[in-house]
Amino acid sequence: MKKLLRGLVAAMVAVLMIGGAAPAASVAAAESSDTNLVNAKAAVAIEPTTGKVLYAKNASTVLPIASMTKMISIELVLDAIKSGKIKWDDKVTLDQSIWTISQDRDLSNVPLRRDGSYSVRELYDASLIYSANAAMMLLAKAVVGSQEKFVNQMDAKLKSWGITDAKIVNVTGLNNSQLKDAKVPGTGDNAENEMSAKDMAQVAQHLIKDHPEVLKTTSIAKQTFRKGTDDAINMENWDWMLKGLVSYDKNLPVDGLKTGTSDAAGDCFTGTVEKNGMRIITVVLHANGDAKTRRFDETKKLMTHVLENWKTITLANAGQSIKGYSKVNVNRGASRTTPIAPSAKAVAVVPTDASKKTLKYTYTPAKGVKKNTIEAPVKKGTTIGNLKVTAKDDQLGFVGDNAQEGITLKTTKSNQKANFFVLIFRGIGDFFSHIF
Repeated sequence: MKKLLRGLVAAMVAVLMIGGAAPAASVAAAESSDTNLVNAKAAVAIEPTTGKVLYAKNASTVLPIASMTKMISIELVLDAIKSGKIKWDDKVTLDQSIWTISQDRDLSNVPLRRDGSYSVRELYDASLIYSANAAMMLLAKAVVGSQEKFVNQMDAKLKSWGITDAKIVNVTGLNNSQLKDAKVPGTGDNAENEMSAKDMAQVAQHLIKDHPEVLKTTSIAKQTFRKGTDDAINMENWDWMLKGLVSYDKNLPVDGLKTGTSDAAGDCFTGTVEKNGMRIITVVLHANGDAKTRRFDETKKLMTHVLENWKTITLANAGQSIKGYSKVNVNRGASRTTPIAPSAKAVAVVPTDASKKTLKYTYTPAKGVKKNTIEAPVKKGTTIGNLKVTAKDDQLGFVGDNAQEGITLKTTKSNQKANFFVLIFRGIGDFFSHIF
């Protein structure tokens, strides 16, 4: 009898300590096997919805990025517009240092008058289409009042995305030597912004996710700044892969994003294209070769390669469970498990010859979830974990470590805490089920 009582007590205690299977290890990033494909110092390709890396060459090497910097700056501008901090028709006036920069025709600029004022909209268009440096600096002034404060915001934004090895010294991507009196205090006289290709891809990923409207502007091949005025200037997009420009390819309907050029950075380009139901982002840092179109030539090779060798597979629609990841254990819950499902359409990006049978699942539990077990009570819509899906032999990994990468699994029902008597009898039942 004493042994039986000890067994009952042990069973009641055990019910309070329900465990689960350990998740698989996260996928580590690796280099593509065909690193000679792209003739550049570094390159990467990703699928932005999942963050899946599709190609990598020296993708973690930190290099100068020149005017691709403006994607970070534009992210902050659009954040400010979205929050109501600034408006499209707000007018911005110049200070002496920015006006001086605007008069340097060796740099990419639109003509700005010392006593003029310019709307946020026209400065935004000039910054993205023509990579106008003084225009970008005026936008930074509109958002936060100074170049220094804006650079600090850029640093903070990158860190919020998990990007920690970037060097940001100005809002434009120019070499500090070109900024004269507009140089941010405390930064080097010849300093220049630097990031890795994979981190640059992550910037583009966030920009498209957070502000998809940016593609309406980055896809504009030609536009006139201040049309109908004495200051009118024709702006041709530096992204020559757009329709109507010299590197356009009808098989690659590119709609962004941003070029970068400097002595240190060479010819760089962050591009994006959507084809066959899949959008990709590519980054080429310091393209090699003699042609003036080298960054676009290398991008074309990279985009074509990725689109020919990768595809998307739909695993489940929003609210539909994925086999093997359909429920979470609930410790002390009224029900022992609660169903879980993707919070949005679940898509995996895999090589074209892969099938669902050859996929590898990497599960990472969310904060508060121990392995595959959560404490009751559980609300409907609680994030349980993150699921990354790859082909079994794929080692390229994902960009970023944030929860939005991969597939987010959430509860589809609530589960209240069980009362004391339910737990007692559940423990007794478990005990006898193991005996018989």
